[in-house]
Amino acid sequence: MDFFNHVVEFSLQRPVVAIAWTAVTALVLQVLYRGYRQRKFYRDLPGPPHNWLLGHLKVMGEIAALVPPNCHPQVYYTEIARRYNLDGIFYLDLWPVGPGSAVIADPDLLDQITVRKPLAQHPMADEFLASMLGPGSIGGANGALWKRLHNAMNPAFSWTHIRNLTGLMVDECMQFRRNLDKLAETGEVFSMEQLAAKLIFDVIAQIVFNMPLHAQTTGSQDLDDLRELIVLVEGQADITIAYNPVERWWRRRKVLGRLHPPMINKIHERFELLINEKIVPSRKDPASILDLMLREHVAERTEEGSEKAKNTALSKADEQLLLTNIKSLLVGGHGTTTDSICFIYLLLSKAPQVVEKMLQEHTEQLGADFQTAIDILVDAPEKLQQLPYTDAVVKEALRMFPVGFGVREAPAGATITYNGRRLPIDNGLALSTQGHDVHYNPRFFPNPTEFKPERWLGPEEIPRSYFRTFGRGPRACLGQNLATNELKIILIMTIRHYSFECAGLKPNPEPKTVHTDLDKVYGDIVFQELGLEGKPRGGMMMTVKKRQLPFAKGDTYLPAVKYGLEFWQDASSVGIPSYPRHHSRASLSFVRASAIFRAEILQAQVDAVDPPLRAVREPSIIPASAWVFVARQAPLPRPGASH
Repeated sequence: MDFFNHVVEFSLQRPVVAIAWTAVTALVLQVLYRGYRQRKFYRDLPGPPHNWLLGHLKVMGEIAALVPPNCHPQVYYTEIARRYNLDGIFYLDLWPVGPGSAVIADPDLLDQITVRKPLAQHPMADEFLASMLGPGSIGGANGALWKRLHNAMNPAFSWTHIRNLTGLMVDECMQFRRNLDKLAETGEVFSMEQLAAKLIFDVIAQIVFNMPLHAQTTGSQDLDDLRELIVLVEGQADITIAYNPVERWWRRRKVLGRLHPPMINKIHERFELLINEKIVPSRKDPASILDLMLREHVAERTEEGSEKAKNTALSKADEQLLLTNIKSLLVGGHGTTTDSICFIYLLLSKAPQVVEKMLQEHTEQLGADFQTAIDILVDAPEKLQQLPYTDAVVKEALRMFPVGFGVREAPAGATITYNGRRLPIDNGLALSTQGHDVHYNPRFFPNPTEFKPERWLGPEEIPRSYFRTFGRGPRACLGQNLATNELKIILIMTIRHYSFECAGLKPNPEPKTVHTDLDKVYGDIVFQELGLEGKPRGGMMMTVKKRQLPFAKGDTYLPAVKYGLEFWQDASSVGIPSYPRHHSRASLSFVRASAIFRAEILQAQVDAVDPPLRAVREPSIIPASAWVFVARQAPLPRPGASH
């Protein structure tokens, strides 16, 4: 009491001190009262053990300590749900570090807020994207702005337009194969994330701009700069910027100084061309997404009597909105698909039986000859929808490694009912649509850590609401059909000829978590790293090898991939290169000679390539039990049959 009286007396003698003391006291009381209200709100709501002082921060810290650093939050949330037996919905009190959250992981509850009564994106989504891409990104926008952007871009992601892009995807995959050939020859360890990012970026860049950016061949500064922006926003990948906002600001300024001018030039050049030629881009058959986004502006300026016809320049606000969403498409369009193909190759590296089933399906639907298969794909892209097992492989990999979750916000007074209990979802809560938890819940997916594509082909169809990777409802991922087609084309063009192996895997002797035991096989790489999405940890380091060409079973031997042949005048042999040449005119088949019989070269007009291997040149006798290559146009008879 004496101490308090001394403080009061001292304060009265010095008014400035009294004012400061009062302000500090008021601030402390305000913080304590706010903290009390926050903690009280969560006390009786479903969630992990709650602490009056720390809320759920202690639990989050304990979960984060179980797994490698910088995991995507979906990993933490799923582990909390399994560890504390929290089904459907639970709450996390993260004040004052972050906003409070309601983690929703029941398919029906998720459909309530995304399909039946779609809620708006939480402001934190737009804030996060704006720090990297600029304000007004379609991923964080709401209301009229979101509808305008969605309607403008939507035609580019229709099935009709996506099928028309098959030839473009095939062409880019051919360059991807050439890059894989070089890596297979050297045997070097490489980052699949970086290699695949260049492939996917070249595809999405052509879709956005209708012009190549050559990331796979000469490299793309645009791709490098966009990936640098992501690193700067993450802030944890580089210790020179993690605790240095000045350095982060300076590096971001330099990146944007390189990135923005050429993109702005592309926007204005295309806009001026469309205006001068009075071309209003078609929604049915757009040349590019940029054309679709410019369509409204062009239509206004080419309409007779329009006030805007007098001003052919884009406003600064329109320019900024276009620039933001072009970056959004380039970043989102290449990042998530890149992550997915990395995880697919990871899973296939330990599942040879799955690879063989896919190869069988590709042979049955597209033929065993590589060039024929590619021709069929380009001429009849609807064939991609006739590959149920390949589709199941893609879906199963995306189930096991979803790219992330959305965050919604409910209006004041909103509630949700689960197991007969009405629960609040307002109060500024970040509503996390946790598909990862659904995918690892045995109630929805028995044996969830088993890579089992067959689960999607079983007699009992899995409800559509169980698969949450792309979201559902009007705000589902616009590019999901494009992404799945890309992934299937990549698989068709690679798994027949290449096998992939992860480098430096260190399986854990015991699982680190209760929701998955995949780390006993793959190590820490299964715990997705936090980026713009749940990305591969450490870049997905791999090696690639050439696969031996398969041979068919039955009465005939189906032709394998086409190769070039080189005739040697001074030797009775044909040179066959050790790598595929998709444009060669002669097909090859494996022949296993179980008896002595005669083989013939039926086609001599072939390409000359190096390096040669040995094969039959002239009609000759083949030793019994020998493996040989024979160039033919027709299937070979079964070994032992008359020839």
